[in-house]
Amino acid sequence: MIARHSLIYFSSRGFAAALNMASVAVFTRLAPAETYGTYLYVMSWALVLYGATCQWPRFAFFALYDEARAPAQVGTMVRLLAGMLVLAGLIAGLAAFLDLISPAAAWAIALLTAGTTLFEGTIEIARTRLRAGIVAASVLTRAVLMLLLGSLALHLTGDPLDLAIAVAAANAFGALPSLAVAGQDLRSGGSRAEAMRLFAYGWPLVLSFGTAALAQSLDRLIIAQTVGTAGLGAYGAIADFLRQSFIVFGEALALSLVSIAKREARAGGMEAANGVLRDAIRAMTTIAAFGAVFFLSFDEIVVTILLGPGYREEARHLAPVLVLASILMMFRAYYFGQVIYFTQTSHLEAAAAFATLVVVAILSLLLIPALGPMGAALAFTGGQASACLVLIVGAHRAGTAMPVPLGDLGGIVAAAAAAGLVIAGIGMLPGGSLAPHQVLRLSLLVAAFLAVAWRIDMLGFAGAIRRRLAA
Repeated sequence: MIARHSLIYFSSRGFAAALNMASVAVFTRLAPAETYGTYLYVMSWALVLYGATCQWPRFAFFALYDEARAPAQVGTMVRLLAGMLVLAGLIAGLAAFLDLISPAAAWAIALLTAGTTLFEGTIEIARTRLRAGIVAASVLTRAVLMLLLGSLALHLTGDPLDLAIAVAAANAFGALPSLAVAGQDLRSGGSRAEAMRLFAYGWPLVLSFGTAALAQSLDRLIIAQTVGTAGLGAYGAIADFLRQSFIVFGEALALSLVSIAKREARAGGMEAANGVLRDAIRAMTTIAAFGAVFFLSFDEIVVTILLGPGYREEARHLAPVLVLASILMMFRAYYFGQVIYFTQTSHLEAAAAFATLVVVAILSLLLIPALGPMGAALAFTGGQASACLVLIVGAHRAGTAMPVPLGDLGGIVAAAAAAGLVIAGIGMLPGGSLAPHQVLRLSLLVAAFLAVAWRIDMLGFAGAIRRRLAA
C-alpha cells in the first residue's frame, strides 16, 4: 500500500507542481512585478483569514477520525466549515466597512478563503479514507485550472484581483472529484457530540493556525507596506516557486506515509507507527538535500526559465536563503508538525505558531528596513527554525517525539554534499556553462539521488521492485 499510495501522490503532486511552476512563469511574464505583488498581498491576507477561521475543523477531523462514526463526523465537519466561512465573510466585510481594504479586495479575499476551504476540506475527507486516486484527481484539476483561468484573467484584464478570483475558482472546481468520496455522508446530519469532540481537540488550533498563517505571511505584508508591492512581486515569485518545489513533496509524504502511520498508531500505538515515520523523514531528508544541491547548482538556469526578466536579479540574490527556509518549512509542517496527530493535545502546534510569529515579527522589523527582501527571507528562515525547535523539544518532553534516525540522515546529507562538490567542480572546468557540461552535471545529480533512494528503500519502491524481479 505504501508504494502504491506514494507513487500516486508523488506523481500527481509532481505534475501539479510542474503546472504551478508554469503558472508562476506565465503570470510573471503577463504581469509586471507590482501587479503580481498586489495579487500576493491579497493572497497573503486570504491565507491569514483561512488559517484563523476555516483551517482547524479539517485537522481535528483527521486527528479524531473513526470509521465507525464516519458519517456523523463528516456531516459535522461540513457544517462547522460552513459556519466558519460565514464568519470569514463577515470579517472580510467588516474590514471593507472600516475602510481597511477596498470592497473589491474584501470580495477577492472572501472568495479565496471559500475556495481554499472547499478544496482543503474535501481533500481531507479523501485523504483520511486513503483514497489516493481521488486526491490526485483534485490536485491535478486545481493545477490545470489555476494555469488556465489565471492566465485568462491576466490576459483579459491584467487586474490582480481578477487573478485572485480566478485562483479561487480553480480551488472550488478542483474540489469536485473529492466531493464524490463523501457521498451520502455530506447529507448526514451533524452531531452535537461529534462537534464537541472536534472542538475539544481543535480549539487550540483556532488560535495557532491563525497565528501560523500570520507568521507565514507577515514578511510579505511588511514588504508590501515598506518596500512596496513591486518588491513583494519578485520576493514572492521565487519564494512561492521554492516552497512549491519542497512543500509539494513534503505534502505528498504526509498524505501517503503519515496517513498510514496515523492508522497504524490507532491500531497499535506510537511504536507501531515509528517504522513508517522513519521512512517518511528519510525520504524528506533525501528530497531536501538533493533539492538544495539542485537549486544552488542550477539557480541561473532555473530562474531564467521560471521568471520574467523583471524578477530575475532579485530572485537569484534571495534563492540560497529561501532554499533553507523552504526546507525548514517542509519539515516543520509535514513531519515535526504532524506530531499533533499522535498526541492527546494540539497545544504544541499553538506554541510553535506563537514562536514563529514572535521570531518573524522581531526579525522582520529589525532586518527589512535595512535589507529589504533579503531581511524578509532571513526573518522567515528564523521563524521556521524556531517552530521546528519548539515542536522537537515539546514532543520530546511530552513523550511522543517523532523518530529521527540521525545516522541515516547524516549519510543522506553527506551523499548529497559529495554530489554537489563534484557538480561544482565540473562547473568550474573550461566551458562548464555549456549545454554538454550542464547535462552531465544534472545526470550525475540524478544518478546520486536514485542511488540514495534505492539504498534507503525510499517509499518502499526498491523493495517492491526486488520482489517483482524475484517473482
